[in-house]
Amino acid sequence: MQMQTPDVRDLLLLGGGHSHVQVLKHFAMQPVPGVRLTLISDDYVSPYSGMVPGYIAGHYSLEEIQIALEPLCRRAGARFICAKVTGLDRDGGRVLMAGRPALRYDVLSINSGAQPNLQGLPGIAVKPISGFLTQWPELLASMSCEATGDAGSPASSAPARNGVTLVGAGAGGIEVAFACRASMPAQVPIKLIGPTLLPGLNRAARKRVRQAMREKNIEYIAQRVTNACTTADGFRVTLANESVEEAGQLLWVTDVRAPRWLAESGLDCDDKGFVRVNASLQSLNDRHIFVAGDAAHLQGRERAKAGVFAVRAAPILAANLARAVQGLPLQGPKSQFAPQNNFLTLIGLGAPDQPDALAIRGAWALRGKLFWRLKNWIDQRFIRRFNELPAMHTPSLDLPAPLAAALPDDPMRCGGCGAKLAADPLRRVLQKLPSQSAAHVTLGIGDDAAEVRHGTATTLLSVDGFRAMIDDPYLLGRICAHHSLNDLYAMGAQPASALALATIPLMAEAMMEDDLHQLLRGVVDVLNASHTPLVGGHSAEGAELSIALTITGNPGQTTLTKSGAQVGDTLLLTKPLGTGVILAGAMRGIHVSGAVAAAVNCMDSSNAAPVEILRNYGVNALTDVTGFGLLGHLSEMLRGSDCGVSLRLKDIPLLPGALLMARQGIASSLQAANALALADFTLAADLDPERLALLSDPQTSGGLLASVPARQADACLKALQAQQIDAAKIGEIVPAPTRLIS
Repeated sequence: MQMQTPDVRDLLLLGGGHSHVQVLKHFAMQPVPGVRLTLISDDYVSPYSGMVPGYIAGHYSLEEIQIALEPLCRRAGARFICAKVTGLDRDGGRVLMAGRPALRYDVLSINSGAQPNLQGLPGIAVKPISGFLTQWPELLASMSCEATGDAGSPASSAPARNGVTLVGAGAGGIEVAFACRASMPAQVPIKLIGPTLLPGLNRAARKRVRQAMREKNIEYIAQRVTNACTTADGFRVTLANESVEEAGQLLWVTDVRAPRWLAESGLDCDDKGFVRVNASLQSLNDRHIFVAGDAAHLQGRERAKAGVFAVRAAPILAANLARAVQGLPLQGPKSQFAPQNNFLTLIGLGAPDQPDALAIRGAWALRGKLFWRLKNWIDQRFIRRFNELPAMHTPSLDLPAPLAAALPDDPMRCGGCGAKLAADPLRRVLQKLPSQSAAHVTLGIGDDAAEVRHGTATTLLSVDGFRAMIDDPYLLGRICAHHSLNDLYAMGAQPASALALATIPLMAEAMMEDDLHQLLRGVVDVLNASHTPLVGGHSAEGAELSIALTITGNPGQTTLTKSGAQVGDTLLLTKPLGTGVILAGAMRGIHVSGAVAAAVNCMDSSNAAPVEILRNYGVNALTDVTGFGLLGHLSEMLRGSDCGVSLRLKDIPLLPGALLMARQGIASSLQAANALALADFTLAADLDPERLALLSDPQTSGGLLASVPARQADACLKALQAQQIDAAKIGEIVPAPTRLIS
């Protein structure tokens, strides 16, 4: 069997900016054997700056202007880690991140963008763009027709009367001003403030912009802002001539500075914190670090902070990173980035029903619908390169047909709890085992945890684990710890200790050590929150990253089981379903906005608080929903309690994107086996087949399924929701043998 080349070097990309998305695409097409590529970003998507004004104006939806980073990383064979970078340990070759351990690197590339240089002044900065986009809907709502009254009437609210004031009269500020005009009622004032209109560009361009501003009723004030403060009605802006302007909303599209941690890390930076780099985009005082985009200061060839330079630098950055991580010299003109002096600038000026743009190059400037079409074509072509990815390659098993027929239908197998052995073969194996009985085992196979007595003491035991379903070893450790603790929580027990079994793929020793540290640190961070010490375990080298935990615990006042459900009880579910289908879709490179982030947040949440609330409201039966899906674990509860159920399909909560994934034909590799449980249920007519299929979706670190006395159910649900727990009433326990889904 041919062995895959082990990874021996770590190449880290900080930030999902315009340069790095192209670096990822480059490595997808030209991978470097032995190099592990990792992208660290504080979000799962990266907005494309060139289309942001178009989004503000209403030309595009939010999804249309964002590059999905996780599937792009998967295509490039890169790890994706969602975290906020706080600094560098350059001596140790590590990236520092908030709330988690540092990550090692051999070569580092920084494309982190810039931050507003507001010096404490109030208002909303357009950069970083991701932060602005989260605030835009509220800003727009404050200027809506509801705030301003009927068209043509005076504004009825102070913010709308005072309108939007933008500080910064460069190309970015102008484009955002026109975009605001396009999206807001005509009576809302739009003002643009800046000492010079389109600095660095030609007189013809300024003339055409002034004309367009008069047409669109955008006021231009040729002054420098000296101060700003908040008022009861919004903001007050003081100008260099000592005049004052009132603003309902204040936007800054002006001076920026680099993230402070760059200079604090000892890198050679300019007075605004931008890292000085040579023509190879290499830090002047650290040859292991490269910088591109807004964070870079190209020594001797300074240019405005514009996305075009990040885009143009990307091919050279990618080639240099590939050589540097292999220890090869950077030589020749192809390793040198020379930003052009003269390039085409396209500024959108129109609303969706009146597309318009200004084209500027050299000494000429032209305006018209044709240039909007050109800008739209360029922008759409750019973002399609990263979002319209070819389908992920499905592993091919070169076997003769009679042999291949014996294999599972889907060779792309899921990780997480979707990698469990199906319920039926597991049950058959357990039945084949020699019978076992011991007086000190009071609860054995069949419940969430075993209960064992030693003299007068009672201990609960459970084991859980899985191979990696995400790239981030720290997060994998956290999720496995939550998942493993859930079995104890479902029994009403207090976890007491843990043992770990960690498997790490073959890599360079330093990389294996780092992965083991990341993995176990994730485990320990969750265990510590539940006062559960990690007391030992075992580590091994294996084909892929995996983690398993054995948890011991002390029983509560009463041990909760699956078997106590009573006719008339209400069924509660404490987490939405869908982790299996979402992870299966991600594995295939399919992106649904917000789905992976929602699934990760759901898995990385504890069931400790919900179980205490459920106990306070007299829960009769309890189990956690994991690999066998809701129906599989519900069936176990019904068999143990000798009851039936009436389940309401529409009331069962789903994670964002789960249903959309199911409608695209995506399913976890364990889902089909889990769906055999449907044979025991009566189905009402006209049920949504995809929503029904999600009842068999395997869950990793899923919620609790609780049978609660009906008289307590509403109060229990209210108490759960008060703790921000996404719980729902999903059905009732009825006499056996009824099992109805309606």
